[in-house]
Amino acid sequence: MITSFAGLRAEPVKGDFTVESYGEPRGFINVAGIKSPGLTSAPAIARKVVSILSRELELKPREDFRPGRTSIPHPLRDLDYQGVEKLMARDPTHGHVVCRCEHISEGEIREAIRRGATTLDGLKYRTRAGMGRCQGEFCTPRLMKILSAELGIPFNEITKKGAGSNIVQYTAKQLLTGEGHD
Repeated sequence: MITSFAGLRAEPVKGDFTVESYGEPRGFINVAGIKSPGLTSAPAIARKVVSILSRELELKPREDFRPGRTSIPHPLRDLDYQGVEKLMARDPTHGHVVCRCEHISEGEIREAIRRGATTLDGLKYRTRAGMGRCQGEFCTPRLMKILSAELGIPFNEITKKGAGSNIVQYTAKQLLTGEGHD
């Protein structure tokens, strides 16, 4: 199955972006009607939202914020053949393709987990695994196997995006033995 998406782009009555606060609920900012130049406008919109919030709430910088975090390298996409060979000599897991559509290696997945990814969506956001043509049909079981091994958790504890979004409810053993059923 290939995921497809549909949606409706709301058109504001005034024909322009809506970036405003309504007082109630406190701290809620309505950002809507962002049409085609929205990506280009995103930094200015963010500054306006911060400005509005700073009038309504006490904002404090996070001590653990790291604005200079480096992205995870994507060697199968970014390096030439010789570069990939050198990388594989140091770490053979970069030769194991996990996501065929996006050319993501096991090494990239393990690096993303070491940097904090604990869910399938966390891996997707950091590496693009699962974002290709098959929408994770090929790589999801492989991603789950790596997550399970790296995090030391069983398959049925792996989630898509956090608590309550488990991918697998029971292991095959639990299904066969009836263990864990109500």
